[in-house]
Amino acid sequence: MLGEDEGSLIPAATTATDVDAGRVLVVRPALTLAQRRHKYHYTTPPKPGWRAWIRGRARAWCWCSRRRVWGAVVALLPVLGWLPRYNPRKALFGDLISGATVGVMHIPQGMAYALLAGVPPVTGLYMAFFPVLVYVILGTSPHISMGTFAIGCLMMGKVVGELATNNPGIVSPTFSNVTLEILDNTTPFLLVSSTPAPHESHYTPQEVGAVLALAVGMWEVSLAVAQLGELFGLFLSDMLISGFTTGVAIHVLMTQVKYLFGLTIPRYNGPFKIFYTGRDVAAKLMSANPAAMVVSFSSILVLLITNELLKPRAKKYTKIPIPIELLAVVVGTGGSYLVNLEHNYDVRVVGDIPTGLPSPSLPPIELLPRVAVDAFFIGLVGYTTTFSMAKIFAKRQGYTVDATQELYAQGMSNMFGSFFSCGPMAASLSRSLIQEAVGGATLLTALISCVFIIIVLLFIGPLFETLPNCVLSSIILVSLKGLFMQFQDLFTLWAVSHLDALIWAITFTVCVIVDIDYGLMAGMGGSLLVLLARSQRPPTARLGHVPHTDVYLDIAKYQLAVEVAGVSIFQFGGALHFANAEYFRSKLLSVSGVDLDALKTARMELQEQPDGSHTTKQPLTPDPEETTASRGPVTNSETQETLDVELQQTPADRELPDAELHQAQGDRETMDTELQQTPADRDTTNLTSTFLTLPTVEWVVVEMSGVTYVDTTGAKMLTHLHKELRNVGITLCLAAVPERVQESLARCGTLDVITRDLLFHSTHDAVTVITHTQLHLPPMSATHL
Repeated sequence: MLGEDEGSLIPAATTATDVDAGRVLVVRPALTLAQRRHKYHYTTPPKPGWRAWIRGRARAWCWCSRRRVWGAVVALLPVLGWLPRYNPRKALFGDLISGATVGVMHIPQGMAYALLAGVPPVTGLYMAFFPVLVYVILGTSPHISMGTFAIGCLMMGKVVGELATNNPGIVSPTFSNVTLEILDNTTPFLLVSSTPAPHESHYTPQEVGAVLALAVGMWEVSLAVAQLGELFGLFLSDMLISGFTTGVAIHVLMTQVKYLFGLTIPRYNGPFKIFYTGRDVAAKLMSANPAAMVVSFSSILVLLITNELLKPRAKKYTKIPIPIELLAVVVGTGGSYLVNLEHNYDVRVVGDIPTGLPSPSLPPIELLPRVAVDAFFIGLVGYTTTFSMAKIFAKRQGYTVDATQELYAQGMSNMFGSFFSCGPMAASLSRSLIQEAVGGATLLTALISCVFIIIVLLFIGPLFETLPNCVLSSIILVSLKGLFMQFQDLFTLWAVSHLDALIWAITFTVCVIVDIDYGLMAGMGGSLLVLLARSQRPPTARLGHVPHTDVYLDIAKYQLAVEVAGVSIFQFGGALHFANAEYFRSKLLSVSGVDLDALKTARMELQEQPDGSHTTKQPLTPDPEETTASRGPVTNSETQETLDVELQQTPADRELPDAELHQAQGDRETMDTELQQTPADRDTTNLTSTFLTLPTVEWVVVEMSGVTYVDTTGAKMLTHLHKELRNVGITLCLAAVPERVQESLARCGTLDVITRDLLFHSTHDAVTVITHTQLHLPPMSATHL
């Protein structure tokens, strides 16, 4: 038993209280798995048959009570849970302030993001009203603000540009022989004149946006019914979302440049559209509208100064943020009306904003097959960002959100909104942060914001008809600051993991150069490849023993860890399956320094010797100091079994005892005589002497605490590897095998070959038993931790 100091011994009678408080004395027998099961009375957990499983499920599903029914109803309609318990004294004031603030933010953001989506500005206000009504009933997060969001609107704009047949100003780079015409001074778009095909249907941008919202809602509801809420959010990693949203920000910037500079250029769709847009901007930059530039840069300057300087200072005195976006819209509208920017300076304005609410209508369902793929990706991005924000707020405020219910709520909201000309909606990060910071406590906040929206739709909407588009573009551009700052994520990821940084770079590059949907697919594909690569090549290590402890560490990283004589310890840190079984085998042989081919050849040569020959097996006994001081990888000459006629070795080369030295010298003289003989003389010689050098590695211990799963291919590989090593005199042992992995190995028949006596509770148990077997040490393992 080891003592207080690493090199001292504690008497057997010493108790644990006599040891320093920072150390623990552990005395127990070294255990194989068979001994552990017997000693500690292992019992196999009962597994019900399929009949019992079906009965249990049926009983759980069909059991009915009043409480169970009410719980199911509340789970589907969460409003029935929080509304009866609503406390006006605690929550009403915060909900009123938060709802009013978010409602004010909805007005400029809704109009601006509708412009981004290629639909009339009033559509953004519809998206902030109709779907939100449904989310109040079905949603579980009181702190996220649903409505328009920049990424979804940009992705929606791509689909609108491709399918809207009377959406002027949007062309495909692959089109040819098109002419561009200015409709009139009040129309801020371009017309693509082309001859439509006979019997071709025509769809307005609102119709395309509505059917897209319907398709997104159908995807989300279907996945909610299949209980795939959590799985739906696993498609996108943090680095993928960061790279994707940064690439989207570049596209948003390029789509808004024409409004910021007052340029008249078409809006392209399809791969590499950013280059076509950049080409047109560069060609027409010298003909930019000075008035639009002045309004744009003045708005950007005011917004930046307020957001970066005034708002942080105002937070010290009030939670209510300065509604600078709404002020910019009001001032821009008033200034445009007074100066008549549209007619006097040719500055594009929002134009007609109808009053009242739209009548419900069925979207063109014949477009569903054409928008299905885009709808899936928009729903994926929208739900992932929404639920991520919901989880952040839930953790911060101390409540829980249901992933499946959130998916169901968002899907139903999109489906309902599609009947009122709404596009796909999701949560906005900026509005959600304000809603939580101002004091919103329940979903009543969303209802209060809807009141502000309905007032604008019914009464105030026409007042914003003279609002310059460049003001809305300025609001969009300033709101992208956080996305542009995500470029820093690339350097952070590079410092942590080159592969994670590669995912970010691939997603961003393809998103910018090709298109946003291609970037998302490339990012998902890159993430899958990285996941497969990491699964196929888990970390491995060659472990050494830290003297006087039960600690085994990577000898390449820890200088105090030394090899155990005759034992090679290999650590594998991942699941063992068909994709990495060969990798496991090659790494184990490489780390152990075992060359199976050379060992098999040596044995074959030994067996082919003539009858009557005399073979002497000489074990290799390395210097213990050299063994413990060894730091580099074991070479074949140190570990493999070779057949060697030792002619050049001198006594100084092998520090043997005197008796063995005289015997070796006599054997060497005999070999020298044999070499001088002719083949005929050798045939008549009755005795030949050879030496077989045994390997220093006689045991290979596989540390499997990090192996979480073994499939059939991995189990078969272990069986075959055990047989190969056994044939050359090396024994394969397994240590720290998880129970689940043991069950898999037993089902695959591996434990019929690698018996349970070769499976150990831990690496230290394996080394203790092995060294006891070789050196006849006491069977007890005492470790001083």
